[in-house]
Amino acid sequence: MRNINKINYEKHIYPNFKKILDKIYSSKAIREYIYGTLFIKPQNYQISLLDAKNALYSKRVLILENKIISGCFVQDIGNFEVINSIQKFFKDKNIIDICAAPGGKSILLQSLGFNVLAIDKSTNRIRKFEENLSRLNIKMNIQKIDFLKKKFTDKFNSILLDAPCSALGTFRRNPDVSVKVEQSLIRKHQKIQIEMIEKSIKILNKKGFLVYIVCSFHPFETIDVIDKIMQNNKNIKLHTIDSDKMIKRKNGYFINPLSFKDFGGSDIFFVSVLEKLK
Repeated sequence: MRNINKINYEKHIYPNFKKILDKIYSSKAIREYIYGTLFIKPQNYQISLLDAKNALYSKRVLILENKIISGCFVQDIGNFEVINSIQKFFKDKNIIDICAAPGGKSILLQSLGFNVLAIDKSTNRIRKFEENLSRLNIKMNIQKIDFLKKKFTDKFNSILLDAPCSALGTFRRNPDVSVKVEQSLIRKHQKIQIEMIEKSIKILNKKGFLVYIVCSFHPFETIDVIDKIMQNNKNIKLHTIDSDKMIKRKNGYFINPLSFKDFGGSDIFFVSVLEKLK
């Protein structure tokens, strides 16, 4: 338990960030839960590759206590909910996961029956990814690729883009993130995010699906990004996600941490599902 009596919103979460959260989460109950647990260390979770009898959520999610159980990997419950909720959009089980390392989403997708091409430009993150695969005794096609520099000759029906971001949605897990992240850095992220989505659309087949995810709540990285994409691409349709663990807002959905209160809460993720019509 962190010292809840010393919460200082001006220090620990910029006033304008609080305004953003207040706008996203119009429910007083959700806001009270978020701010009331600001200094409470969040629960750590592990995800089973197979359905587990002792799972606390959706047959796969278990509490991570002293060590990772055999056949499990570390992932936040909100992250799991995002992938579990959007998987149905990918009719083609051959999927490219961009910025895949250290591999949580790729591993989950493979366990759900997908054939994953996992790409990332970071040698260190790929090394961690490979360590995770080795521990789980599974194989996957991982390639060291700088997505924005790579010239693709193939197109895809299913693309997952977990884009680089400020990680503001992890502020319970990383209390300093909201005071260390500057607006200029967030705008830099937005530029990269838009470039990555635009390129993803170019290599996406007609009727193909692109899922955009960030662990952030800032509009520059979430709603505004998709706004700019929709303005520039008239052949893109946004889809509705069926999950009672998310809050629907313009252009996408935010994980509702209160919905996981009984499990110890969750990080905040934004997700948007895009289909290329032509």
